[in-house]
Amino acid sequence: MPSQDSASLRDDVARSPSRAKKYLAALGPGFLFAGAAIGTSHVVQSTRAGAEYGVGLLGFILLAVLLKYPSFFFGPFYVSVTGKSLVEGYRQTFGRSVVGLFALVQIPVTAIIIAAIAITTAGLAGSIVPLTLSPPTVAVILIALCGVLTFAGGYRLLDWVNKVFVVILSVTTVLAAIVALPLVDWTFYPATAASPLWSVATFVTLVAVLGLMPSDITLAVMNSLWSEARNKTQGKRSDTTAEKIDFNIGYIGAGVLAACFVIMGAGVMHSQGVSPADGAVGFASQVISLYTSTLGEWSGVVVGISAFTVMLTTLLTVLDGFPRMISASWYTFTRPVGATEESRTIEGSPAFLISLIGLSLFAAVILYTLMGNFRLFMDFVMVVAFLLSPILAALNHFTANGATVPVSLRPSKLINAWSWLAIATLTLLSVGYIVVQFIM
Repeated sequence: MPSQDSASLRDDVARSPSRAKKYLAALGPGFLFAGAAIGTSHVVQSTRAGAEYGVGLLGFILLAVLLKYPSFFFGPFYVSVTGKSLVEGYRQTFGRSVVGLFALVQIPVTAIIIAAIAITTAGLAGSIVPLTLSPPTVAVILIALCGVLTFAGGYRLLDWVNKVFVVILSVTTVLAAIVALPLVDWTFYPATAASPLWSVATFVTLVAVLGLMPSDITLAVMNSLWSEARNKTQGKRSDTTAEKIDFNIGYIGAGVLAACFVIMGAGVMHSQGVSPADGAVGFASQVISLYTSTLGEWSGVVVGISAFTVMLTTLLTVLDGFPRMISASWYTFTRPVGATEESRTIEGSPAFLISLIGLSLFAAVILYTLMGNFRLFMDFVMVVAFLLSPILAALNHFTANGATVPVSLRPSKLINAWSWLAIATLTLLSVGYIVVQFIM
């Protein structure tokens, strides 16, 4: 007769394929997270940080990625224990007014981010093929095309396209960073950095770089909405373990690629004294040259197309995520007080279409009126995101530990202490930035 241990072992082996299948089925929102995060924060700000400061800011960037982890993780976590997005969690934890205020603040911020991603994508397009149209016009055309695909394809198309191109860019970027390693000056903070470590200029630059590193904390809300959409598509809810695996893959990947872009900027541009260009097209051309300098001329077209398609995927991702977030906020805000369940569907809804068109038009106006200096524009985007980050981190923390989550299922003491550290640090840095810029 078989022993109890051997029978248990056979049961574990039999369950392993089903567990693996469950975890693979849950993959998606985490990749979308990476697709949305690996945009201007990586291609522009991380590369520029490496070009101007060598590896001097690398430790701070990785520390920011580590510090913000709980604030982002609370998005998929909340879906796994409640089946609802963070937007619904905000309403049930704080009330309708917070949801309305959240949406009002996010409308201009998300339009600015869409414009920033679109102009970077247009710059990459201009570095691959000669374009007679102006970068803002190309950016508007890209927004229109991605908007149509987003509305027509929904979550399924977004998930598939994103996975393919994120894998392509990840492989080529890691290879380019490995080749650039011998060119890097690994001094903690090189004397050739753009400004001394303990200076106002470095502090302001650091805030600008960390604002979207690895992304704006709003992405936690988008991630929760994608998890909710994935659950509806599959007809079942993923548990916390599956959500965590999916999220960790995307989050760690975004952090690794941020480091890769810093290393390439430090190895290829900083070591040769090359200053980042202020224009979108010029800077994009420099980014492509990072690959050709490290991987060889053969990689120029391949990597150029790869970088362009991933930035295009980033644009496609945010043109789904931001309208999804705004329309979810609208539905949640306007739902009657007595109704406890949201029955309206977001994908293909009038609210989604109106949000998509409205944000796209807003972004187009920004592209034609505020894009005189690409560098200053990007710094503005990053700083705004950073100043909002402690508020969003606090909202996510209290929602994940609110009355809608059973006490036994709430985050551990470790993750909560980690979250409090993030909130306190982000608050202190935000206050410090305001003091330095507007009071001193």
